[in-house]
Amino acid sequence: MNINLIPQPQYVQTRGSGLITDISVWQVELQTPVADSRLSSLSASIFGGVTKTVIPGSIYALVSTGQPINLRMAMRVEGRNDGYVLILEKRHVEIYALSASGLFYGLKTLEQLLRNQSGSTSPLTIIDWADLRLRSDYLDLRTVYPTFELILEYVAELSSYKINTLVVEYEDKLPFRRLGLLRHPEFAFTEEEHRLLLQTAYDNFITIIPKQQSFGHLEYILKHPAYIGLRETPESVAELCPNRPGSFAMMAEILEEVASLHPDSEYLHLGCDEVWSLGTCEDCRQSGLTREASFIRFVNRLVETTISLGKKPMIWHDMLMHATVEEIAALDKRVLVIVWIYGGHRMKADARQILHKLQDAGIEIMGASSVRCWDDNGDQNYPVIHNRINNILDWVELAQSEQLYGIINTNWACPFSLGSPYGLFETSRYPAFFAADQGWNFHADTHSFLERFLRQFHGVPIEELPPEEWNDYVVTDYYQLIPQLLPSITQNRLTAELIDAMIQFEIPAQRRSPLQTFLFRGVLSPESEEVFTFLRDKYKSGYGDLMKAKQNMQTVLAKLLPPSMAELFIMSRFYRPELFEANLREIITDLAILDTEAG
Repeated sequence: MNINLIPQPQYVQTRGSGLITDISVWQVELQTPVADSRLSSLSASIFGGVTKTVIPGSIYALVSTGQPINLRMAMRVEGRNDGYVLILEKRHVEIYALSASGLFYGLKTLEQLLRNQSGSTSPLTIIDWADLRLRSDYLDLRTVYPTFELILEYVAELSSYKINTLVVEYEDKLPFRRLGLLRHPEFAFTEEEHRLLLQTAYDNFITIIPKQQSFGHLEYILKHPAYIGLRETPESVAELCPNRPGSFAMMAEILEEVASLHPDSEYLHLGCDEVWSLGTCEDCRQSGLTREASFIRFVNRLVETTISLGKKPMIWHDMLMHATVEEIAALDKRVLVIVWIYGGHRMKADARQILHKLQDAGIEIMGASSVRCWDDNGDQNYPVIHNRINNILDWVELAQSEQLYGIINTNWACPFSLGSPYGLFETSRYPAFFAADQGWNFHADTHSFLERFLRQFHGVPIEELPPEEWNDYVVTDYYQLIPQLLPSITQNRLTAELIDAMIQFEIPAQRRSPLQTFLFRGVLSPESEEVFTFLRDKYKSGYGDLMKAKQNMQTVLAKLLPPSMAELFIMSRFYRPELFEANLREIITDLAILDTEAG
């Protein structure tokens, strides 16, 4: 049976014809081994009335009032991650699970079914579970990101797609207490906001993993005069020298505070990637250690501290790529290494090589795909979708062959803190939920995902679109479809307007003979009539559209970002073409007249 759900369930069976239309008034009984306000709250939002009962045992059940409980139904998902059984008949509902999260996801599936069909659904049975135990999204707060209210909405939304983990790279947005020096003066969360973030995650069965860079990518720390002397070299703004007196003490103090701000988090991600300058300073050279041995020694100290704080440490893999077997053998076995490889024709081969190397050394491992990353395109306005879909699918294949229990689907906001931002967070929901679909069900149908997403996320009734306009589109066509589908979009319309604004910018700036590609001819041929006539014409057609795109983008960004973040993003897109315009005005002095004529 084909139903438009994300993630796609493992098994769906029909139970008859017709529609069930009155679920919102049904009375149900919620029976659980322990009281859980999250389950009762979600149940109350779906049904007309909920009676709660705590019963002994291990079964979580929700049934129509008066319906006998079939405990054996829960055994159909025994040993499965977050499994549930959902039975819908004309006059009753049954949901069974062996965990609170399983029953929660059964309810979320019912919620999604009802939303898709305006409050009605077909009689059916769903037997469902997650193929991956840890299914993680990523929130990067280093440059531009949603308003706090939108962040809370997104965190809650993750549960609809059965994402159960969120790695948060806070940087200077944490409400540091003792280390107030590290708080961003404008954008740091207040303690109340941070409490609400953690509470919203908990309410939606999402585990927050704080990400605290501890070796590289430390611009926001090593910029302070008190810490500049701890840089590997004065020029390496972001990288810490592990052999410098004071380096470890500084990081240990920061880790202690991060851990205290996340009392219920099982993990603490230490980062430790891309420490490019490591080993080049005099202190490192005098240590007598290789770069890899120096890295491992410092990481082991960080691991010991993290364990003492009651957290399980994670690090990225890349600084271990060239470590010898003997060096890796010295790595503390209590660390979890996340292997991130985001593309390339050798992606799976390289991933298997390092995965096996770490496994052989007794190191626990997980994988990391990316729903947005560098992709050799620092100016991207939304993810490079062909690369991202392939990378997600490659990691799902690796999860099966290498028996990984989790994948972190990273979502980078920029290449590094001082770099140009990628597209806004909102534009990445498409590959993020594609990853959620695949992480829940390894066999989810990729070909139907575009249709399922447009229906589920945007409320687009695909069956109402002319078949000749729809049948040939594939999963990677999402972004280019948005402008033509915009009139039909009823949900998350602001995301669609943002994508449309980015495409309207790209057309004059990058695709349709942008002025900068031939401006040099005006410099080479200052007396050429045909060159100057040509440049005037291209200026009129190109810069008029570019300014319209700027106004459109500003309108959308004003709804999504604080003013200073919106200004930063606008400048990152328009600074270069406006520089070319300024150069053109020096070459051709009558452009002001053209501007006046254009109105």
